[in-house]
Amino acid sequence: MTTAPYLEDKIEDYFDKLQILNQCVWDNVCDKPQINKWLEQFKGDVIAADDEKKYMIYALSKFMFFSQRMVREMLISLYRDFIKAPIIQNIRRNHENTTNSKQITKLYSENLNTTRFIGVGNPAESGAHLLYIFRQVNNLEKKLFCDLHGAFDIVTDPNGEAPQWVARVENIKRYIFFDDFVGGGTQASRYLEKPIASIRNNNPDIELIFISLFSTSNGLSKLNEEKLFNGKASCLFELDETFKSCSTGSRYFEKHPTWFSIETFRTIAQHYGTPLYEKALGHGDCELLLGFSHNTPNNTLPIFWKNGSMNGSSISWIPIFERFDKNYGLWRTK
Repeated sequence: MTTAPYLEDKIEDYFDKLQILNQCVWDNVCDKPQINKWLEQFKGDVIAADDEKKYMIYALSKFMFFSQRMVREMLISLYRDFIKAPIIQNIRRNHENTTNSKQITKLYSENLNTTRFIGVGNPAESGAHLLYIFRQVNNLEKKLFCDLHGAFDIVTDPNGEAPQWVARVENIKRYIFFDDFVGGGTQASRYLEKPIASIRNNNPDIELIFISLFSTSNGLSKLNEEKLFNGKASCLFELDETFKSCSTGSRYFEKHPTWFSIETFRTIAQHYGTPLYEKALGHGDCELLLGFSHNTPNNTLPIFWKNGSMNGSSISWIPIFERFDKNYGLWRTK
């Protein structure tokens, strides 16, 4: 353990701010006893224990947590700004900039009927879960939603070539793929690259779009590659490099107390995060301070979300914003 100057403000100073956040923004997801249990795990391995706790409660006060109420509002904004508005703009452009509301409504309804929304990944994952809420809050018909295998048949080529993805319904003109969060974009790429190539090959006029609530800049750039969505991937909130909490230039700590050091914070996060997760600074080294009511991305610092131990370690950890990991079953180990 190294020594550090006494940190002049007190831990209690931050509880007032956290109480307001918890009651007014976080929908009471963590109270003071829960926060104290989490803080007690920082035992002074890097700097004095009280000072480590002060670093952590200060970081917690900067954490971006989105409650169910806030997520619902974001899903409304996502539909309005990235789907409805562009379609209506296109309708008006193709009809002499009409302002006839009845005509626009009729044409929009017809256009929407040739659209399908598809959740990325397994139907039990968070993207598909939020797509259900997305349908509710935007008052959309159930028939507009399906999974990838519900939208396309996989047809085996008799000559041994790669299987073809063939649309089940012929008049669909637009497929909108949805996910709640994109980190590096590699998971979506693995899941969608081959199907998208086949879909484009068989249906060159079909529009393929990707939308999400949050995406890192790197993930969005990956999805916008020509072989994926070719510039038609977008998100409500883009997380650039300034959202890395442990790096110089982090927006979380732009105006920090005189005692705060980003290097010390990084060292504490790495020290306590290393036994918990293979990436002590979060998956893809994203260093995020981000969580949702339905789950916390593994791109967030694991000291905030990891529950229990990793790889049989004797270390037990109590999270503040617990992450519910995906259970892939035994096949992943074979």
